[in-house]
Amino acid sequence: MLTLRSLALAATVLAAITVRPGQAQTAPPNWAARLDSVARAALTSSKAPGATVAVVVNGRLAYAQGYGLANVETRQRMTADMLLRVGSVTKMFTGTMLAELAEQNRIDMTKPIDDLVPSLKGKRVGAVTTQQLMTHSAGWLDNAVAYGRMGEGALGEVMREVSDTMFYTEPGRTFSYSNPSISMAGYVGEMAGKQRFAALVELLVMRPAGMRLSTFKPLDALTYPIAMGHVAGTKGIASGMEIVRPMPENTAQWAAGFLFATAPELARYTIALMNGGMIDGAQAFSAGAVRRVTTGYVAHPGGSGLDSAMYGYGLVVGRSGTDRVWTHGGSINGYNASITMLPDRKAAVIVLVNGPGAGIDAIESAALRMAVGYSAPKVSAPAAREATAAERAALVGRYAQGRNVLEVLEQDGVLKVKQGVAVMNAKLVGTNELLVIPPQGAARHFYVRSENGRAAYVYSGSRAFARQ
Repeated sequence: MLTLRSLALAATVLAAITVRPGQAQTAPPNWAARLDSVARAALTSSKAPGATVAVVVNGRLAYAQGYGLANVETRQRMTADMLLRVGSVTKMFTGTMLAELAEQNRIDMTKPIDDLVPSLKGKRVGAVTTQQLMTHSAGWLDNAVAYGRMGEGALGEVMREVSDTMFYTEPGRTFSYSNPSISMAGYVGEMAGKQRFAALVELLVMRPAGMRLSTFKPLDALTYPIAMGHVAGTKGIASGMEIVRPMPENTAQWAAGFLFATAPELARYTIALMNGGMIDGAQAFSAGAVRRVTTGYVAHPGGSGLDSAMYGYGLVVGRSGTDRVWTHGGSINGYNASITMLPDRKAAVIVLVNGPGAGIDAIESAALRMAVGYSAPKVSAPAAREATAAERAALVGRYAQGRNVLEVLEQDGVLKVKQGVAVMNAKLVGTNELLVIPPQGAARHFYVRSENGRAAYVYSGSRAFARQ
């Protein structure tokens, strides 16, 4: 069983990465030891067995390191070149593949998808566009199914049968995170590109960027150094981490969150993206594709902590102070991941963990501060306050996304939010944010979009609940 002491002792770092000429320093940078200390502390506090970190400075891979354990049973140490599942970080690769197809005039992102998926003709779902799917604005429900069909034909088998029950609101009205919409976008790309989804992403994105190990295919991933995913044991996180068995696999949702990748190879992708598609003096993907991927199309409620945040093709794009930021996180059974890029500084940090992701923010912020001199500006949010009678009247109602229901109530002049069986006090922050306070645990932030003087959508964790 993994204890805090053994985890701390096991957090020895190995730098077993293959470095391409001109891509990384030959000696560790002067901040490396301090970052290592932060990473070890983050693993200890989060209970995650291990992590890999890559740091890009001035458009070059400056540092890549593995920490802790890849496998709590064998005690195998984590190395920087190990494959981990990256969850929704996958979405930016799906988006880049589609952007390349669009630049080659093989797909029109603004046309109804039933042009390429004939089985959807006559259905409302067939009238949405690939652009809406890729930017979470198609009005589709969300689900993330870790276990499902296998075999590369599964994507088409599932997506050809999608029905109008997928809608929770009209397409084009708002952002709401939806894994099925990205999976469908991947299938539309498969039809436009006339190849299987994984082959297209390899051909158009990963191999041109020099990503040689990264793959969607578990049987390929298992032939390389790979870190196992871990979750809390049956007696809770204090009892230690257990390997996730069986390994998650659902080919029908590969496009939304099933990529295996290494931190150094993800760094290569960020270098190319921040350099207009160029890496190692060659054009990995077109400048037009980069513009498509990194353009914000739909307002992102909550904004991942960024100012004026918008959603691009698998990326949240916005500003933090004077800096442009491109970012996305990911999570899938036993793994958590984050990529953050500062394109104007040509800097990026990639953090992958094979367990709980609670330590990612500390590692990421420390790396940006130490390596780039960047710290997110402190913004003073308006104080939480009681809603006025008019504000309560505009908010009270029942909101839903499929079977998931959220209610805003008023009891004795006080706002309440009911989600499941929990009824929580709520206060307003500014005019469009609810601070929801559960009986136990941390406060949660819900966001509100109003239309015609009353709330039309309430957003919880990037998912929209539509007024009923």
